Amino acid sequence: LKNRKHDPNPRDRHGKETKTTWLPPSVVIEDVFPYDIERYDLRRAIIQMLSQCDSNIIGEFQSDRLEDLQVPPSSVWRAVNGGRVEDAQKYLSNAVATNEQFLNAFDSFVQEVVLPYLKQRLVAAGAGDETEPITFYYQRPPTLRLQPGPGWAKVKPHRDSEYGHQNGELNFWVPLTDRSRTGVDLFCEKQNDFHPIPAKIGEGIAFHGSSVRHYVDANGTEQTRVSLDFRIGVQGYFDPYWQMKGTTDDHGRCEVQL
Repeated sequence: LKNRKHDPNPRDRHGKETKTTWLPPSVVIEDVFPYDIERYDLRRAIIQMLSQCDSNIIGEFQSDRLEDLQVPPSSVWRAVNGGRVEDAQKYLSNAVATNEQFLNAFDSFVQEVVLPYLKQRLVAAGAGDETEPITFYYQRPPTLRLQPGPGWAKVKPHRDSEYGHQNGELNFWVPLTDRSRTGVDLFCEKQNDFHPIPAKIGEGIAFHGSSVRHYVDANGTEQTRVSLDFRIGVQGYFDPYWQMKGTTDDHGRCEVQL
């Protein structure tokens, strides 16, 4: 990309340059994986967190279901239209970053489910050994998305490399609301065509958002769509010190060996 200060310079666990920034081809293929929603109850942790937030900004629950969070219209509209979505987004990001109960649940989910899953894929691709540790850099806190309906706005299809993300990291998208109630899916591009990746509660999606164009469709229902997304960099493919010129590093990283 023309705005890069320099090329990423990933190193292996011995500190040697690897001369590559791309994850193995089999690892960047999109995949859906399951997890135990009773043991990793991210929904409950998020409901508890949102219930502690200012209802005038985040909204309030009409029932005990995450889909029934009613977000104030002013928190959805941009400032130029008389709303305060920008302030609401900052408030939500801060709530996620400072809620220890939620972050503990998220850490357990990533370290006990997602990282072992990713390491297994790397080992199968010949990019690691089951007996040797691999260093991962996972985004912490994750991004929490609230998409109330009905609405027809959606983010345009994009690659995350346009915003400074590297090819040595993998995206994870975790739906926390029932897609049958919101009608919302993650769409990814393949051979110049977009397709939905259906994932239900208790499943996560792994995909290579840096190279694959993707988007989430509009929510035309009365329900609110909620999801988590985050990225994980892999040592030898990801440079934790690199940054695209003109961007700000707004995602913290947690370094873990597994």
